[in-house]
Amino acid sequence: MDVAAFHRAYQMRAGNVMWFLGAGASRAAGIKTAGDMIWDFKQNLYRSHKKLSPNAIADPGDPAVQRKLQRYFDELSEFPASGAPDEYARYFEATYPHANDRRAYLDKLIKQGKPTYGHLGLALLMREGCCRIVWTTNFDRTVEDAAAKIYGSTNDLVAGDLGEPKKIADALDAKRFPIYGKLHGDYHSVALKNTDDELREQDVEMRRALVQACKTNGLAVVGYSGRDVSVMDALREALDEGRGFPHGLFWFKRSGETPFEAVTELIAEARRLGVDAHLIENETFDELVSDLVRFLPETADKLADIEGAKPPRLRSAPLKTPGATTPSIRTNALPIISHPVMCQLVDCDIGGWSEIREAIEKAGVDIEARRTKEGVIAFGREPDIRKAFEPFGIKRFETRSIPDKNLAYESEDRRLIRDALMRAIGNRPQIKVVRRGWRVIALPNLDTVKPADFQLGNVKPVDRLSGMVGNTGIRWTECCELRLDYKLDRLWLLMEPIIHRDIPKETGATQVEESKEFVRDRLAGRFNPKVNAMLSGWASLLVGSDRTVTLRSFGISDGIDATFEVSSITGFSGVSR
Repeated sequence: MDVAAFHRAYQMRAGNVMWFLGAGASRAAGIKTAGDMIWDFKQNLYRSHKKLSPNAIADPGDPAVQRKLQRYFDELSEFPASGAPDEYARYFEATYPHANDRRAYLDKLIKQGKPTYGHLGLALLMREGCCRIVWTTNFDRTVEDAAAKIYGSTNDLVAGDLGEPKKIADALDAKRFPIYGKLHGDYHSVALKNTDDELREQDVEMRRALVQACKTNGLAVVGYSGRDVSVMDALREALDEGRGFPHGLFWFKRSGETPFEAVTELIAEARRLGVDAHLIENETFDELVSDLVRFLPETADKLADIEGAKPPRLRSAPLKTPGATTPSIRTNALPIISHPVMCQLVDCDIGGWSEIREAIEKAGVDIEARRTKEGVIAFGREPDIRKAFEPFGIKRFETRSIPDKNLAYESEDRRLIRDALMRAIGNRPQIKVVRRGWRVIALPNLDTVKPADFQLGNVKPVDRLSGMVGNTGIRWTECCELRLDYKLDRLWLLMEPIIHRDIPKETGATQVEESKEFVRDRLAGRFNPKVNAMLSGWASLLVGSDRTVTLRSFGISDGIDATFEVSSITGFSGVSR
């Protein structure tokens, strides 16, 4: 499921889908996530052990610094591995063994947090009856502060933490909404739950309330990693052999991030039991709620009520006059100046995507096609399209427009455009475009592409384009992941330079981990100048060095081709003063 499909589902289930907020939902409010705090704990422990000043570690977010810290703690053999579910609790307790010190640490971090547009939008959903229940593992007061601002008082929200779990249970029984349950306690609470022992003994009554609520509602999880064993156990219990989450289970994750195994297992088990469960890619909590309140009829005309915060939006800015100096950030997005606006429509008795793919293979034709409610939409030679779908009884064969509004979300129109664009890019001799599930990767033609193709001025980001990882038998290759997005009323081709690993089936876990470390080390030193050079190199390989280039998927005249005009100059984000 994509975000647009979630919006449509939420519209029909509004009020019956609860929200579960993790630390990621408060990051824009200036509050550190659990991942941020883990590195904070590690650097404090390291400095105290080594008797170093704060200046000794300039940036704990630097990958090189993180590798150094992690090696130190791995050698101690007293702490969990990086990414382990109990990593946060163990390091927190080791850094501040006394509960009062842990509470003081959280108090210092959290009290400066201010509600963002996402929190205010969530409070608006509450007020309009589109959200009745919110759960969180956070300690901050951003949701309470947002509700007080939207409602005009603090009396309407029923909020309870581990100090008063019965308050939440009673409110659920009495249906006194909106309800806000804080599973790990308010940061003022005495009952903070931040160590292994405490997490295992998390308040039974509060957890029972969560489980019971999940048995009659859906749940949208945002900004939460799933690292708390007790919470994940509660969500698994709430599945109730498929009777739980009757209005769906929607788990949002950032693109490119791999969820904890416990999360993927939960979603897989839910789907096996017949629950409408999905992992959905979305960048931020603010973006998700901002788009949702604009979409829902109940809130779309009340956006003015969300005062004091700006919605997260990209904005077009006029170009500066020649000679003016403006700080800017180069993006990894190539503007698509024009794209196909017509395709072939075939109304026939064929099923979904798998049947379409099978029909194309059986006919031995070279076309791109997707399934919509109207029928099959396609690019390619007209005789080839007819040959593929004639066995399914063609009722109608005509051209069809591709509305821009259908490209603003992950529709079948957008998927067809993406397939055609990737095919057109794959026609360039310097690269090979391959698919890895839903991912599209461009690999360089190693016979013609050289490291010098990525050199920009004196910056040489790579010395080799491919090789073997030690004696692991794993081959690595510089490559570029390609995606299609729609922002600012236009399509963009997104480039992400990465390293592809070709891992033989018989490769052991030790060798795979060694290859991961190799990739991390190779990417670690690529800061702004090198990234800039890599983007320039890939842009040239993908679309050429001319200011704009025309790409065609088929190069045909007896059908509907897919023709694109793409700029070779990436987008830039100007910084206003």
